[in-house]
Amino acid sequence: MHRIRVAIAFALAVALTGASAQESSELIDTYRRNFVRSSLGTKLELLKEASAYDGVDMGPLYDTAIQFVLGNASLLSTDALLRDISVLSVNMVRKYKYAPAAGHLWELFGIYKDALVRVPLLQTLAEVAAGNPDILKELNAFVDTQVSLAKSGVRIDLAVLDAALYALGRLGDSSSFPYLFSAYTASIGKAVTDRAGAAMASLKGDYAAFLAEVIRSSPPPDKAAALEAGLRGGALPEERRGELAEVALSVGVSYQSPASGDQAYILSMRTQAARELTAREWQKASPLAIKHFYDFQVQYNRGQVSKSNFLESIALLGAMGTAEAAQALALYLQLINTETEQGKSFDEQVTLAVVNNLGRLGDKAAFDYLLYIGYLQYPETVKKAARDALQKLRW
Repeated sequence: MHRIRVAIAFALAVALTGASAQESSELIDTYRRNFVRSSLGTKLELLKEASAYDGVDMGPLYDTAIQFVLGNASLLSTDALLRDISVLSVNMVRKYKYAPAAGHLWELFGIYKDALVRVPLLQTLAEVAAGNPDILKELNAFVDTQVSLAKSGVRIDLAVLDAALYALGRLGDSSSFPYLFSAYTASIGKAVTDRAGAAMASLKGDYAAFLAEVIRSSPPPDKAAALEAGLRGGALPEERRGELAEVALSVGVSYQSPASGDQAYILSMRTQAARELTAREWQKASPLAIKHFYDFQVQYNRGQVSKSNFLESIALLGAMGTAEAAQALALYLQLINTETEQGKSFDEQVTLAVVNNLGRLGDKAAFDYLLYIGYLQYPETVKKAARDALQKLRW
């Protein structure tokens, strides 16, 4: 123990005076020699003492300690001191960002099943394994296996999975996208979904393009999930959100499947895309918005979509600001007027939505149909809305 104290005194003197590269190497070698010679309890104390120094990269010392633990792997499950040495060394490798220890860290992860060690291990790998293709491949495979186990009903350690997802997000390699997306869609729990979503958004590359490709080529559940992921929080900038929603609506209006389950996911995707495009007043989607409206008009009449869905399709046309959108709504108002004149019932909420959005569009193509409302058996709410809309038309 006295010898260790001497080494520590030497280390302090070097740290205070400013160490050269040679002195730093000598300091680390001194600690390493004392670590090798000391008892298990003293090893831990030495590592604790060494952790106080910031002026020298002590990463090699803690890498040595990890290699010592690996050499005594058979004792890991029973020796608390070895576990403490492991955790301290892992955290110090993270502090010093000592990348050469990455391989040994992953070896330790493979033999240590305790989350108390595995979680800091993964957090450290997130800092030191950037650009290491072997570690990245192993981490991707680990997440893939854990998600598969969870989906099959096997209970997994969620804290470890969360740390692995965090690590992939920090490493930021685009190869991790399919594994993170699988975790995002696995319904393991909100915490896992949130972590996977944040990790996906952190990857290098064009995140919106990754999601758009899923929307174009994957099964309906994944299509809907990809759009949801892109529209979560600040995952994408506004321009890319609009582009992704346009892709989703384009895929949605052209998708054909007799399976009711598929249709439910497509409906969800279309309505979510419509809301985003409405909020953005995304005029480039005007032709899609018109097709979406016509589809939902038919489906609403058949009871296949809700009134809320149909009202949103009307609002989408109102947000487009194009003559084509105004023409589509004006023709629908003509139909409502004709049926009302024939004594058929009309839906006041739908009629008001059409009238108000025609006013928002301000296109004079709606003039005759709005004016005619005043001569039909509509309630005053509809007639007043028509008068207001007429005042907004541009000539």
